[in-house]
Amino acid sequence: MIKLKRTSTQEEFDKGVEALTSIFIEEYPYYSTWIINHLDQFKNGEKQILSINNENELLGYLMIHFCTDKIVKINGIYVFENNKGKGIATLAINELTKLLQKMDVQLIFVQTRLDNNAVVHLFDKTGYNLIGKNFHPVELKENWVACNNVSSLEFDEQKVALEIYDGFTPLSEQEVQELRNEHKDGNLVLKKRIKKIGD
Repeated sequence: MIKLKRTSTQEEFDKGVEALTSIFIEEYPYYSTWIINHLDQFKNGEKQILSINNENELLGYLMIHFCTDKIVKINGIYVFENNKGKGIATLAINELTKLLQKMDVQLIFVQTRLDNNAVVHLFDKTGYNLIGKNFHPVELKENWVACNNVSSLEFDEQKVALEIYDGFTPLSEQEVQELRNEHKDGNLVLKKRIKKIGD
């Protein structure tokens, strides 16, 4: 059974930052600086690092951002290498969804690189719909934006995304499918592994 727990001590927080930074630093070189620049938001709970646990074993980390008390962004998920391929990321996202529903959160947003099909597949499995793309001003690249409406209410998810992502562009279902097809052979994780093996 997967459980999520907010890092409560400085030591737990530091370990979470180290783990998340180590995996994302190659794709997102600004990641550690971004965390340091937002320490006040981590302290007040607006941003949180959650440990992913199975009984007493630490399996990885999630990072979330409460844009409002009703809207949350997932800023990152990392499952330790020895736990990958066991469906833990899927279980963690599903557990996070349940926890946020209990807190009356209505919309959960997440983004990933256009060619990261492994994560897009995770979105598909856990109830997230691709609704557009976001141009990141630091990375100078575009990301998918996906949303999961976990409430019983209807929302214009693209309109909300325009408010919380500065570079968001809404896409129709046809445009989403065309972009999926354009990037269907891409997978950052796979490319990295091939590169390392060939070095």
